[in-house]
Amino acid sequence: MSKRILVIEPSRTIRAIFALKVQQVGHQVTIFKNYEVALAALPRLCQQPPEIAFVALHADRPESAQALMRLRVLCPQTTLIMMISQDESKKLVVQRIAGAVLAVPLLKPFRIQDVLTLVATPMQAWTRTQGQEGK
Repeated sequence: MSKRILVIEPSRTIRAIFALKVQQVGHQVTIFKNYEVALAALPRLCQQPPEIAFVALHADRPESAQALMRLRVLCPQTTLIMMISQDESKKLVVQRIAGAVLAVPLLKPFRIQDVLTLVATPMQAWTRTQGQEGK
């Protein structure tokens, strides 16, 4: 079944991989390279919310965390995946953000198969997992 996927990622390589591989398996992918442009487009995008949003999170770019938080508010049913580097994942700020918005971490570098598995996971499984993380 085709899903609406949102990707906010500054890396051209990662954006290209998402565009090619995720669309290739039949999903509709909307991609932004710029956080500010993505934030401006969120109210329109969330009229038909994406099922899954992949957002690159950078501790030194507050707009990346803002994008995650705005997505949680505007699209509460969207499963949020934060793409973070190994180094970024060790920073306390990233852990706080993940807990605040119930985002699933995806550590970089990742394999495209990891992304395809996340996309193929039924939304009910995400809902159960996210609800239990806060306990």
